[in-house]
Parts: sequence; C-alpha cells; structure tokens
Amino acid sequence: MVLMSSYLTNNSTFGIVCPSGYIPMERVQACVSTLQQWGYNVQLGATVGLQYHYFAGTDAQRLQDLQEALNSTTVQAIFCARGGYGLSRIIDALDFTAFIQQPKWVIGFSDVTI
Repeated sequence: MVLMSSYLTNNSTFGIVCPSGYIPMERVQACVSTLQQWGYNVQLGATVGLQYHYFAGTDAQRLQDLQEALNSTTVQAIFCARGGYGLSRIIDALDFTAFIQQPKWVIGFSDVTI
C-alpha cells in the first residue's frame, strides 16, 4: 500500500529535524527564511543545532525529535536537515502508527531515504 500525503498549501507547516548528522543553526536559518517567504510555517525540532560528536544529539534525543514530528497533527512535512548514518541507528525504534494515520511528506537525503 502506498501512502500519499495531501499537497502542501500556503500556511502548511514544515517540521525541521536532524535525525542524523549535526548541522549548525546558522545554516538552517537560510532554509527557515526561504520557507517562510514562500508562505509556509516552520517548527524547529530540538535537534536542530544540537551536537553530540558527529550526530545532532544522542540516539535517544534524535529518536524523540523525529518521533514527535511523525506524531504531530500540525506538521504536514518533515524536513530532515542533514543526512549521515544516524537514522539507521534509530529507525527500528520509531513508531509509525500516527504517521500511517496522517501521512506527511518526509524530505531529506542520504540515510533519510531509508
């Protein structure tokens, strides 16, 4: 079964999270500004700008942040700000129940394509 999210419209909300590698807040701010100029709302996850070695937080922090985005009823698209191999460390612990009931766009590259 293929799940398809509804189309994004003005005032749709992007949740930006970092389930893998670290990215500085300054680099994310350009994306936030662009999305807002295009008419979208933006919610930053707790892992944006957070650093734990190569990762954007511990496995537990990244898992919680992505899970909150997947479960959110106000977020229509999840933008994963950075790739790396971090998502492969937490993918099996994610609960996709709410996501299946309310699909949303997941945008990213590298391990995010898992």
